[in-house]
Amino acid sequence: MIESWVDFVFNVIGGATAFLCLFDGTRRLCAYGVHGKAVLMTVLAAGICALYGGFAYWKYSDLKATLSMNQRKAAASPLPANWGRLSPEKKEVASVGRARRTFMESGTLASYVDRSGGTRTLAPTQEDLMRRERAVAYYARAEYSARGSLAEALLWPIIGLVAVLFGILMSLEKVSADPTREPGDA
Repeated sequence: MIESWVDFVFNVIGGATAFLCLFDGTRRLCAYGVHGKAVLMTVLAAGICALYGGFAYWKYSDLKATLSMNQRKAAASPLPANWGRLSPEKKEVASVGRARRTFMESGTLASYVDRSGGTRTLAPTQEDLMRRERAVAYYARAEYSARGSLAEALLWPIIGLVAVLFGILMSLEKVSADPTREPGDA
């Protein structure tokens, strides 16, 4: 899923440039030996690949930390300190609020104390169901985004390795026997 087309375009341009520079820098290093332009091109391109991969992994770890904090089982919230002095109506309101919060956080139907002092199971309203559905959809999108970021973080080192291997393989081809050719020229 592409979240922003501008980010996508910049990532494609940056990734393609890093791949080509890493490939060509490695090819030049292997074919002509160590010289300034090839080393600079290779180091900068490898740094860009590492930066893209590091940023993707940082995004993954941030999303996973957020999800683990939000989705952990919440402990039952304690009763108010003045529970015994509350009127039956206020006890019911507070108890229903706790049961709704439990439903929103975990999807579990909790019990509450009604006005007569009996225990009843919460019957969620349509609004409660919609809020819970939005929360579940948010968690699903965040999980999907986290998996995509992890895949991207793993893809960048692979792309860098492939560029280096292609550069080495292409440098093994016969280099032109032109004696006027400089090592920096390709």
